[in-house]
Amino acid sequence: MKNTKRPKWLLILAGLVLHVGVASAQLHVESRVVGKKGEALPLASVYVDGEKNTISNMEGEFAIDVAPADVLRISYVGYKTMRIPASKVGRKVILEADTNSLDEVLVRSSEYYVDKVRSKQRSEFRKWRWERYQFFYRQTTFTDNRCTTFLETFFTGLSSLQVRDLILLTGRYWTVASSLTTNPLNYYTFAQVPVLDNNYNQGEQLVPLVDFYRKYYQVECRGMSVGERDMYMLHFVPRNMGQWSVECDLYVDAETFQLLQYKGVGHRDNVKNTVRGQVHVVPVDYSFEVNYMQDNGFTEVQSVHFDVSFQDFGKKYRTSGLLYNVGERFAPEKKKLGFDNNLLREISQKGYDPTFWRENEIVKRTLVENEVIELVESDNLFGVYGNQK
Repeated sequence: MKNTKRPKWLLILAGLVLHVGVASAQLHVESRVVGKKGEALPLASVYVDGEKNTISNMEGEFAIDVAPADVLRISYVGYKTMRIPASKVGRKVILEADTNSLDEVLVRSSEYYVDKVRSKQRSEFRKWRWERYQFFYRQTTFTDNRCTTFLETFFTGLSSLQVRDLILLTGRYWTVASSLTTNPLNYYTFAQVPVLDNNYNQGEQLVPLVDFYRKYYQVECRGMSVGERDMYMLHFVPRNMGQWSVECDLYVDAETFQLLQYKGVGHRDNVKNTVRGQVHVVPVDYSFEVNYMQDNGFTEVQSVHFDVSFQDFGKKYRTSGLLYNVGERFAPEKKKLGFDNNLLREISQKGYDPTFWRENEIVKRTLVENEVIELVESDNLFGVYGNQK
């Protein structure tokens, strides 16, 4: 007989995550954030207050339940922030890009601005490095254009500057048998993309704000004014493309030198691909975008999106992950996930509560993701490791 008693921690989590139960007085708002040319703006911030907030998905779409009198603040780096009453949100929200070059005021070298950013981030990190928040995570894997893995979880993790020390709270997944020829278990580690060098993560990868960055990177700095904010864009290009590094842009506030956005591509990265019990180390194409916020008084990760793609045994694989900071929550679990943890087995041990997941979409799913959900739920295929169809 199925045990219908839910773990206490899951009931607490269900009560705390964004309080998305819709009361009769609430308004369900669905829209799409785009630029003036109609281009989608993914990962745009949609904020009402400390509990009512979300981000747009990779199609620019978002959904949120609010009171009719609420005002939505919709923002994206490089565009003017829009404030709009919830009752007046239409099918599209068009953000206006308002970027004017400030190059003439950059009388100092690029290294000066990089050093100011490094100093600011190191100072903040020392003070806030142990702040722990909760993250929603969604991952999809496509094999030759067919969706073969879908995964959603809640983690807790340290959030200052870069996500780390993740702890699984609960999750669900679906995967077809053919996808198990790859190893879809540790892709979530790509969401922990580092920007600053710290002792906890001293590996072979050279990140932008590493010590002696002048030796490893060429840096250009450009000033710009976007809406009400002045900012600098620091462009990092590796001197040695054959080394494990990133080519990226850092957007920082011109007054505070706090990070706003970090986006780029990885060089010389790889994943472990398991085929018939044999592990292959496969080179990958890797792109990422990290957005930051200062709502809690320090620079912390708001959202992360990454794409990892590679080819092996005649098949093309692409995995995309989205991580979103949903705030400070209750986190009773203490077991940290390591790089080689079997995430699917960890999720299976938590059990699956379909009601909880119906009430906690958090970030609006794309059309393809919704089709997967409908198929999997109709056939009751979620979350039993080793029994995939």
